[in-house]
Amino acid sequence: RSTPNRSYLRRRLGSTNPHMMSSHYLGRRFCRLGLVLTTILVFCAAADVGSEQSAEESAAPPPIASLTMSLSMRDSALPPDAPPQMIDASARVLPGEDAAIGAFRFAEEFTLWDVDTVMNVMEELHEKLPEGYEPDEELVPKCGKRACSAGKLWKRADGLRKADIWDGSGADLLRALKKKGLEADFVAKCKAGMGRAFEGVRRQREREKREREEEEKAEKRREEEEKAMADAAERKAKYEQAWEAFVESVGGKTEERAVGADGTVENEGLTQGIVQAFLQAKYADAVALIRKIPGNAKTQNVWLIEARCHEILGDFRSALSAAGHLIQKSASHETWKPGSPRMMAVTLGANAAMQLGQSDKALRFYQTVLKFDPDAADARVQYRGLKKVIKLLDQAKEQIDKGYNKAATAHIDDCLSAMSGLDVDSPLFRSKIQLKLCTTLSGMGKHEEALLKCDKAVEVREAGGDAVPPGDRKEAYLVRAEALLLDMNYDDAVADFRAAFDLVPDQAEEKGDLHRRLQQAMRQQEDFNGGKKDHFYNEHRGFPNGKPPERDHLKILELPVNLDEHGKEIKCSWLKKQFKKLVRKFHPDKYKGDKKRAARKFKEVTDSKTHLSEEWGC
Repeated sequence: RSTPNRSYLRRRLGSTNPHMMSSHYLGRRFCRLGLVLTTILVFCAAADVGSEQSAEESAAPPPIASLTMSLSMRDSALPPDAPPQMIDASARVLPGEDAAIGAFRFAEEFTLWDVDTVMNVMEELHEKLPEGYEPDEELVPKCGKRACSAGKLWKRADGLRKADIWDGSGADLLRALKKKGLEADFVAKCKAGMGRAFEGVRRQREREKREREEEEKAEKRREEEEKAMADAAERKAKYEQAWEAFVESVGGKTEERAVGADGTVENEGLTQGIVQAFLQAKYADAVALIRKIPGNAKTQNVWLIEARCHEILGDFRSALSAAGHLIQKSASHETWKPGSPRMMAVTLGANAAMQLGQSDKALRFYQTVLKFDPDAADARVQYRGLKKVIKLLDQAKEQIDKGYNKAATAHIDDCLSAMSGLDVDSPLFRSKIQLKLCTTLSGMGKHEEALLKCDKAVEVREAGGDAVPPGDRKEAYLVRAEALLLDMNYDDAVADFRAAFDLVPDQAEEKGDLHRRLQQAMRQQEDFNGGKKDHFYNEHRGFPNGKPPERDHLKILELPVNLDEHGKEIKCSWLKKQFKKLVRKFHPDKYKGDKKRAARKFKEVTDSKTHLSEEWGC
């Protein structure tokens, strides 16, 4: 890296006369150079009509001082032994800033962690500032009526360092180093502090990079999840088409009959009644008729109709039993053809077992097929895929029990990917995994992604209607309610608790527990929203708007929990920094997720900033 000292500038500008190296002369030369560069840039921009520019860059105000210099930089994308490249680096001071802010930003943009070079950049920028220019006090706080001494700047920089405001700390240290008559020990201490500030900024940028990568991964997961849900719906449609073909087959021919020992036909009328009830979608009536037939007298079609009726009615335990009886009765070494009644029973039984959480029984269906027909390629694929899914689910459950949400989330993501292409990958079963993922993501503080999973699970279970047991729908509402509480969305959480409460029978034991949980959520909602009037909070006692909201403003603005231990300047710096970050994140016009949540968060952030600004006097 090159250092912009006087001799270096003299060589670059082609002059050896030291009198021509005055600040005025250098300023005029750099202004001419700046005009030439500006003209070239404008011409290039006009020629490249298709180029894009970010909204922030286009909205940025023009600098009041700038400096361009050549730097020798190594490209991280090239091999380590590649020679360094010369680039033109630009330092700038924006309106309201001083030279120290511009120099530290220059060091951060070009990863130039040499203190002497950054000091020279600050001096050159300072010489280019307009005469009589005064920076904004909000950006460059003063120390009373007098200019800040080097000692006060050091003390303030140390406080900002402890509060992890590294850019502010580095700028104050640069201002302290610019003072005249400093002792060597103090200069060394400030330079060591600059090194820590550079390292802190580097770590902070790495964290921000990881956060951006996590957001990109989350967006990719959302896209993959939408595709997987579409694939699952497509497989569900094919599954239903197979059943439609079965219905046509049983409706177009006489049902096979069970013949007794004396040669008489048994249960002929019942069998015909079962088929008619099934064809007319009267599944409860069909089940009632099937129960009148002894198990040893049921045919394959009757067993399959019984399993299907129980599946549609949401009785997965009975569906599993009926499918198991059919497989046991029809097992043979003949080829197990896809679409045959026994293969349909395998798929139905595996689905029912997974809905009940009995993964070992789901595997047993495919094991039976492979036992009698080892060449059944489709069954082998389903068996291996299901075995992998079950293993990942067990690993995720183990991590959840240990409280390791991040590790559990990774296993669940892998599980969702592994489910693609499996017959058990029904939207209803996938909703079970989505609820697990909602819980883990919510525990990690990724509320937007967590609520997206919960919303999909609730949507799937509500779309199933009466075919989905009330217990499953209640489970989805309860999981989402807990996630909403962690996101401080008490209004929607109360609505979900009430929906779950209504799904529980009046005589059930858990009715009382759910009622207490609902009342607790309603109290949290009341405290968070405020506005309630009583004998204490009313217009006669100075509360015309009722009870003030009780909110954790530090949590809403994502501020450090120990911020109250610091002084006013550090508090206000953090407040300004987080407010700017969050309003940009939750702006309804720019937010990519739930617009309703974005509008709510935007208002909460604005209200909390106003409250803390008044409380701290910012």
